[in-house]
Amino acid sequence: MLKKAKTVALVGLLALLLSACNVGGGANKTGDDGSVAQNLNVAIAAVPGVESVDSRYTVKSGMGSSVTVRITAEAGTPSLETVMEESLRAFAGASEGINTTSKVSFQVTEAGQENTINPTALGLPQKPSVTQIIAYANGAQ
Repeated sequence: MLKKAKTVALVGLLALLLSACNVGGGANKTGDDGSVAQNLNVAIAAVPGVESVDSRYTVKSGMGSSVTVRITAEAGTPSLETVMEESLRAFAGASEGINTTSKVSFQVTEAGQENTINPTALGLPQKPSVTQIIAYANGAQ
């Protein structure tokens, strides 16, 4: 009976510790109060041809940080590459507060279509770092 009580107590303690790891988002907690993603959304939404944007900045405890940007271009946009290029420039201008070594998953999709492009369309890596995007926006490649 004592052995069973110890096991139950140990399992309870383990559950408590694991749930504490997830307080406030735990492993996927945001890197700030949400203002980084909001700043990215506002800057990129101002780019001509952008219908909507969803940006996320995540800091994973002990694993660094990541950025995800999903852009929907207006239907009939003549060039997704132009929307991508201008969106990367807007991202660079609004990237304050983001770890510059963070990898960025960046995609542009035309509304109502399945065609999606990523930064490789402009000669960048599929998941460029913030530093690489800033260099691109400043004319380096």
